[in-house]
Amino acid sequence: CQVLECCWADLKKQVEEASDLDHIIAAHETFLDQVLNRCLLDAESRQMLTQLRTIFDLIIQFQNAQEAFFSAATTELQSRQRLEKAVELRTDEGEWGMTEWDEEEERKRSVKFVDNVIPDTRAQLKVLSKSYQDMVQQFLMMLTSHQDVSLRFLSFRLDFNEHYKKREPKLRSPLTHRFSKRVKTPVP
Repeated sequence: CQVLECCWADLKKQVEEASDLDHIIAAHETFLDQVLNRCLLDAESRQMLTQLRTIFDLIIQFQNAQEAFFSAATTELQSRQRLEKAVELRTDEGEWGMTEWDEEEERKRSVKFVDNVIPDTRAQLKVLSKSYQDMVQQFLMMLTSHQDVSLRFLSFRLDFNEHYKKREPKLRSPLTHRFSKRVKTPVP
């Protein structure tokens, strides 16, 4: 929305100031180019768009891992509650709360959750976290080296609390073309 809104305001201003149809057509072409560029839909931005999609994929993977863990934890809680109710019911009926077989089954289930589910989820979240951090950092680096000033400023808006800036020295430099791909001319 911000891309379209800003570009639209520029287009309206240029159309109002246009003296002939050629100026209106040029303003419209500029509008289209800016929208495609700032939405990362032009040929130059394909790598950035791919990086952004990868970041979104990691977010979805994190959500799936979180849901799977929540489901496993809920199942574990329900199993413990069922066992507790069964023990209460048996005790109220004057029987032993749990048999040796019940205790062994409960221990196996509990050990499986504690020894498998929790460490596996923790490892998966660590990998996703590291991948996400790296991908966002690379994306911010791509933004800071982009030729469009609006996209370079986007890197500052995305890293509003300077979390990534603290981790990556190249993001600490002022907003310049230092990282942009320029052809250097030799000094005579």
